[in-house]
Amino acid sequence: MDSLDTRIIREMLESKATSPVDSNVRRSLSSIARKLRVDENTVKNRIERLRRSGFLRGWWVGINPSLVGQKLAQIWFDVKNSSEKQEVIKKVSLTSGVAVIKNLFGSSLCVALYYEGEQTLKKTTELISSIAGSSSTTCVYEPFPNCRVTLSSDDLKIITSLQKDPLKPYTDVAKELGLSTKTVRRRIVRLTEGDALYLVAELDPKFLSGGIVCGLLIFHSDPKHFTLGKEIISYLGDQLMFANLDDPHHGYFAFIITNIAMAQQILNWALAQEGVSNGRIDIVQEVISLYGVYEEQLEKLQHSSTFVPHTGTHAAR
Repeated sequence: MDSLDTRIIREMLESKATSPVDSNVRRSLSSIARKLRVDENTVKNRIERLRRSGFLRGWWVGINPSLVGQKLAQIWFDVKNSSEKQEVIKKVSLTSGVAVIKNLFGSSLCVALYYEGEQTLKKTTELISSIAGSSSTTCVYEPFPNCRVTLSSDDLKIITSLQKDPLKPYTDVAKELGLSTKTVRRRIVRLTEGDALYLVAELDPKFLSGGIVCGLLIFHSDPKHFTLGKEIISYLGDQLMFANLDDPHHGYFAFIITNIAMAQQILNWALAQEGVSNGRIDIVQEVISLYGVYEEQLEKLQHSSTFVPHTGTHAAR
């Protein structure tokens, strides 16, 4: 895997490299090729090669959790007995709301958790701590913008059709749902621009050849240092796969390095920057994706107040 592969993944995941909902679930390969100044076949072949290697398992469409009254947090914790780490992962995977478990080098784990309300987050964090035998946790919030659209029954059908295959042709979706291709295209654009959808990549670090996946978490000493994240993005350069800068109190960066020594160098550099109060860097050994959470969100959406059972004038705007 080289820098072009990393840049392609970054362009697929997010057009601005700052937020999960900046991603365009229907971004064309030709537009990525133009941005990266390569031909479309090169992009297509690189993506196919990443698939064949096992590193890129596929894509998934997620919905903005605010549509179902949820928020997203990441929680870091240590497993008291490292020999029981796999058993802890198994138990945590059964915890309500857990969407992703990152198995980190050493005794640490990190989970991405969808929750409803601070009390739910507190109880779930306590449960996870108890399972792992952890005495302390680090929790950060990953904010999403409020969705600016009202969903119709046709919107929900389109989302369901695309959920496991975001790149499915408009014509196939239209034929499957009995809609016109023009309607499908218009509604997908509306859902994307309205922050209703975002793209999830299923990556498996175990199959990454010639690289190591890392995650850098930094905390700002003052919210005014919010722009610090852009400096870190610039420093990481073509190594960066993803960055989340939506919360003024912290920034999170996922990137690829070629040797372990680079991890400590990057952390030392980040901690030396003005405005950084604390931070950590982790080597990601394994990513366990629990896509049942996203399916549950779609089910909840059917009963949500934001859902309009029949297409109307307001929903079709």
